[in-house]
Amino acid sequence: MQLTVYRRDNRKRNGRSWRLWIIMGSTVLTLIVITVAIYEWRRQLMTAVLAVHRFVLESPYFSVREIQVRGGEKLGGNEIVTMAGLKQGMNIWRIELAMIEQKVAKHPWVRRVLVRREFPRRVVIEIEERVPRAIVAMGKLYYVDSDGVVFKEVGAGESVQLPLLTGLRTDELGSPDPAVHRKIQDAVRLGDLMARDSRTISEIHFEACRSRGSLHDGLSLGVAHGLGGLGRQGATSRPRFKALEGT
Repeated sequence: MQLTVYRRDNRKRNGRSWRLWIIMGSTVLTLIVITVAIYEWRRQLMTAVLAVHRFVLESPYFSVREIQVRGGEKLGGNEIVTMAGLKQGMNIWRIELAMIEQKVAKHPWVRRVLVRREFPRRVVIEIEERVPRAIVAMGKLYYVDSDGVVFKEVGAGESVQLPLLTGLRTDELGSPDPAVHRKIQDAVRLGDLMARDSRTISEIHFEACRSRGSLHDGLSLGVAHGLGGLGRQGATSRPRFKALEGT
């Protein structure tokens, strides 16, 4: 009886071992099949992605057909497009907007620039130009805008009918100090205030003056009644007065 019992236990153990091996084999085979399926799926997905990428970058459907320049008055559209390096037929996806903005922003008349795509075939360049509000005399004549930025030498044939700012040093114009820009901005605002009162400032002279024992920046103003701008500097009848900070 004992021998018979032992044989039955061995059969049970052998059966359990076979079942365990079958389960493990099935599991491994299933994992292999899943891995192969995932690999094949990823390969097909990458193939599809590459095909879409190739279509987007090479298809004539996305070729630029129109380049618009908006907001430019001093600047011609062809000049801006040339600076941007844009051409019709370029793929719209290959255009680097930030790089084009950097190129166009280097033009002295450009205050702000925004470049955008309008799918599928149009590129738009929006320009905000600088508006000259005065002229700085520093060996040569330069335009200055309302931000106090000296941005461009006055060219032949360009308007000089603006207040003339004199007395500024060369190192001040190139200085990053915001106080310099504020000083020029104040002079521009002063010209605007005088214009509202029907009096046109022909010249604003910056000078360092001693007042109450301290050194202050001052302005000497040339005011022409009904006559304004650099072209009227020869007027001898205009009254002159001095406005000093701290007095």
